[in-house]
Amino acid sequence: MSHSAHRCGTIRNLQNDYTMYARTSRHVNREGCGPKLRKILDIFLSENPVNFGSSHSGKSFAAGLDPEEYSRSLDKAYAVACCFSSASAIRNVLGKLKEADTGISIVVSGLIEEIKKIAEEVGLKPHTVLLSLGVHGRKELLPKEKVLEITTMCGHGLVATPLVEEVAEKVKEGKLTPEQGARFLAQPCPCGIFNLDRCVELLKEQLSEISQEGGEKG
Repeated sequence: MSHSAHRCGTIRNLQNDYTMYARTSRHVNREGCGPKLRKILDIFLSENPVNFGSSHSGKSFAAGLDPEEYSRSLDKAYAVACCFSSASAIRNVLGKLKEADTGISIVVSGLIEEIKKIAEEVGLKPHTVLLSLGVHGRKELLPKEKVLEITTMCGHGLVATPLVEEVAEKVKEGKLTPEQGARFLAQPCPCGIFNLDRCVELLKEQLSEISQEGGEKG
């Protein structure tokens, strides 16, 4: 699940951003996996994820995906993804998944030390660790860091830089609330790993910075 490994941000604003991905393997456990994926989805939903979905669904929960309709569609799916805003939710989900023992691979993304700690607390040992080595090359061509913190929450690059800039501007002008802006930005990402809670906080941070700048000028 490398598309969730490159989320930009600070340690502080990544501390409440976790993604989880349950994925079957072709010729191994994909055939007839629907009931197991439904069980996993039920466990995800039991801890109130911020968002969820998968590419086969065509849209995420944030974009109007109905949980019951989505559950019925999992007979033709191969994976389920979601995101949470608290370590306790991840801990509870992993505990329940361990007990359910579906045999389906579970990938958790977040700050590595936090993930290792949570896994240890529920008696799990990570099988594989994938680390992002950062961005190299002509980084001056990249969007601003504040924009990247939002666009990289969609690992397939479907949340475009101009869209983030436009929404951020509307939030600054009071035409959208941070909550409305976050939900709007989540629409293009069907996988369900775009964290609305974190996006709201990032948009509020930008408002706070503008307010501080205005105070300094005054």
